[in-house]
Amino acid sequence: MAIDCMTNIQTMSQPQKQHQHQQDHKEHKEDEAPLVFDASLLRHQLNLPKQFIWPDEEKPCMNVPELVVPLIDLRGFLSGDPVATMEAARRVGEACQKHGFFLVVNHGIDANLISHAHSFMDDFFEVPLPQKQRAQRKTGEHCGYASSFTGRFSSKLPWKETLSFQYSAEEKSSTIVKDYLCNTLGQEFQQFG
Repeated sequence: MAIDCMTNIQTMSQPQKQHQHQQDHKEHKEDEAPLVFDASLLRHQLNLPKQFIWPDEEKPCMNVPELVVPLIDLRGFLSGDPVATMEAARRVGEACQKHGFFLVVNHGIDANLISHAHSFMDDFFEVPLPQKQRAQRKTGEHCGYASSFTGRFSSKLPWKETLSFQYSAEEKSSTIVKDYLCNTLGQEFQQFG
């Protein structure tokens, strides 16, 4: 059987062999090249890297059941009511165990501050990739910019970017985000903090 297969192989001319070698070399180089997620570029490409393409059975569909998001009301907690505090803690625990997330309402954060934060984050994710990468999260760190998690996954890469900060309730740490952005990205990012 193996001999039969080998005798049916068509021979290539020298130019065909060189072209095939160049194609093989090009494909090998593309496989070795580090993958970088840049939403501003990927969303306009016709030929996406195969690692970013998900199997059809795992792609989102149009008739997805509505997601029931647990609401955690902090009004009683913030008023100091011990019963409301215990209830809020119980509901957070339950939401984390059943869902892994929840939505907080009546948290006391100014709606304008939230709106500004969303606007600045939209602006941040629109800057060119090299600028965002100046804040690249380093291995073992929890703060900084990350995209597609190519270091953790080899296929079915997530189409996402994140920018994470640490938080401290201490009075002296009120500028922690601004300080991080200015020290990492430069003074032109001060308004983002």
